[in-house]
Amino acid sequence: MADLLQAWGRALVRHRLAGLLASLLLTALALGAIAARLQQGLPVDFTPQALFMDGGEEIERLEQLDTLWGRDDNDAVILVEGELAREEAVAWLRALHTSLEELPSVVGVQSLANARLVLREGEAMRVLSPLEELPPDEALRLAAQDPTLRRLLISPDGSLTALRVRLDPALEQVSALGPAVRELNEALRALPPPEGLRVQATGVPLIRVEVIDLMLADEARFLPVVAVLFTLTSVLLFRRFWSALGPLVVTVVGTVWALGALLAAGATLNVLSVLVPTLAVVIGVSDGIHILTRYREELDPPSGPAPSPEEAMGLTMRQLGAACALTTFTTAAGFLSLQVAQTRVVRDFGLHAGVAVGAVWLSVMLVLPVWLAWIPPRGIGPRLQGGPGASIFAALSTLTRRHSRALVLGFAALTLVAAGLAATVQTQSHLLEMYAEAHPTAQAVRTADQRLGGVVPVMVHLQLKPGEADLLDPAILGAMLTLQEELDRRPEVGWSSSPASFIAQVHQAITGQAGLPDSREAIAQELLLAEMSGAESLGALLSEDRMQGRILVLTTDAGGRELLTVQRETQARAAELLGPWAQRIDVTGDGFVASSGVERLVNDLVSSVGLVLVVILLTMWGLLRSPRLALIACAPNLLPMVLTAATLALAGEDLKITNIVSFTVALGLAVDDTIHFMARYREERALGLDVDRAIDRAMHGAGRAIVLTSVLLVAGFGVLSISELASTRWFGLLTSVTLLGALLADLLLLPALLKVFDREDRPSLSR
Repeated sequence: MADLLQAWGRALVRHRLAGLLASLLLTALALGAIAARLQQGLPVDFTPQALFMDGGEEIERLEQLDTLWGRDDNDAVILVEGELAREEAVAWLRALHTSLEELPSVVGVQSLANARLVLREGEAMRVLSPLEELPPDEALRLAAQDPTLRRLLISPDGSLTALRVRLDPALEQVSALGPAVRELNEALRALPPPEGLRVQATGVPLIRVEVIDLMLADEARFLPVVAVLFTLTSVLLFRRFWSALGPLVVTVVGTVWALGALLAAGATLNVLSVLVPTLAVVIGVSDGIHILTRYREELDPPSGPAPSPEEAMGLTMRQLGAACALTTFTTAAGFLSLQVAQTRVVRDFGLHAGVAVGAVWLSVMLVLPVWLAWIPPRGIGPRLQGGPGASIFAALSTLTRRHSRALVLGFAALTLVAAGLAATVQTQSHLLEMYAEAHPTAQAVRTADQRLGGVVPVMVHLQLKPGEADLLDPAILGAMLTLQEELDRRPEVGWSSSPASFIAQVHQAITGQAGLPDSREAIAQELLLAEMSGAESLGALLSEDRMQGRILVLTTDAGGRELLTVQRETQARAAELLGPWAQRIDVTGDGFVASSGVERLVNDLVSSVGLVLVVILLTMWGLLRSPRLALIACAPNLLPMVLTAATLALAGEDLKITNIVSFTVALGLAVDDTIHFMARYREERALGLDVDRAIDRAMHGAGRAIVLTSVLLVAGFGVLSISELASTRWFGLLTSVTLLGALLADLLLLPALLKVFDREDRPSLSR
């Protein structure tokens, strides 16, 4: 294998023109595949269906209920705040309502402009349109008192109203939702509010589209900045421009190859795999820097004549080709092992990341040698072993040799403390977890949470046993009303509606008495009277055969843990109250499913990290052919992950879908640098050096490349701290912590472990 790798390196230098043409051809094919796929729409899907709805009884049941009742999660919410009790404001609200209704992607608008009030006037019931039939101040006052409208369309103080715009339920993917949302925003801009009113747009579909737009804007803004920063940092570190640019260029080329292959195969990126390009660059640039560093070393030997570029590249590939293959194999195998995960989003992420890592490795092994072959030796620069940094690595080598046991014990204690902190981190999900607190969308959702009912829809669905009473039975309605009133008392619930509450409202308007009618006949008569008077239909809450009904609920963005508690407790209470009549009770909705999906997803990823470690251990055992060295190599990889989790704990943050990717980055970074250090260490041991001397040589050789990689990546990820998205900022911060942990583990803990646990006998190096 070593001879083949050496021949490969020599051939690429000798036939660098052919290598360049092959690289350009592959890149052109990849760019063509990407362009062809982009013409079909943006290949990114952040729908709940794409993230969590990948099978299972809960998902299938929700889809059935969506077919029955219609989707509740496709509502845009337009908040209007200010001096509403003016004729000018009311006229504008009516005009806005009409304008939004006319949009082709809108299937309905619910607002005070078409709301109905059920009122008792004298001894009779009256149903009226408040903004049409009453003075503005009286209309707002009565609407704010109405239990059906209060906190759905108007705040209790009457100073905030909402227009709930239902978009076409067929618009699910962001590529389809985007034009509809932009059309909606254009309609809002085309009809500016009068003075004294403030308009905010929010809702689940708007948030999904905006998050994608912000992420794409981040990519467009940061990629050039990161590229320039990477280039400047590399040039400062290597003191040569074209050679320093090589590792970054080839990883970008490999990432393009990966995206071309994935998109040509029909892949759609999700909230995890959208970060695969960044992950591929992070992992690939490490191998590129190690190869560049070793090539410089081979071109400038400490003694004897300098070899030709062909010979130097052959020696570089001979010594590092196997290590690069090993880093790729272990990382890709770890990612591909995620195929056993239960959630599709994790399986897709594992597949996409595995393909990307393989493509970047191919680019590093093909494009980087060809790139360097076109640069004359003087443009590559001298070896890095000398200079002022040599004393630092000498000191590190001495420290790890002389105080190896103390270092091992110290790092063990640090790992235990960090693990204790990490254990306090809990899973959580929020609709707004990607936003900074000051972002206008975050402020709009908090306004809806605090002054209206919220924007997260859920439901309690009741299906009665066939052949028994229907939902006009007073006993069943009484139990449903009790459950609804208990739900309304929960802090997470902002608004609710059901057949029971509607019938109770009609009953009070007709009779002046609170509660429900005492007979089925009275209920039927009052509903008929309400229908004849023009009251709202019960079609969204009660099936035509009256055997199915639901309590429709809006909740605040309280968090996944809290919503799952509401779901469990409501399910138990509903079974207690409605069990005698129920064939089936479902406490479901996109809010609950998303919370459950995030919890399952995070737990899946956490357990998958353990599986990845096992896969890496077994792979390194087989390839290094030494269980002892495999265990030594795996031990330092735990530290970056627990430090990353401990950082979350110290910052008071939860484990969310938006920061769990940092742990996969931690694993990839730590494993790659560990393998490069181990490869250099084994190479020196195979030459007959003892443990101390081998550690010293590995520290000066691979250790430098590890430091250079870390400095380069910290500089790049530091740019992410200025992103508008909180998730991007956390990714940059946590990845920087990961890099620090990996650097400490590979330069201090790994040499100390080798000193303590590696035997003094000379190992045989497999080639």
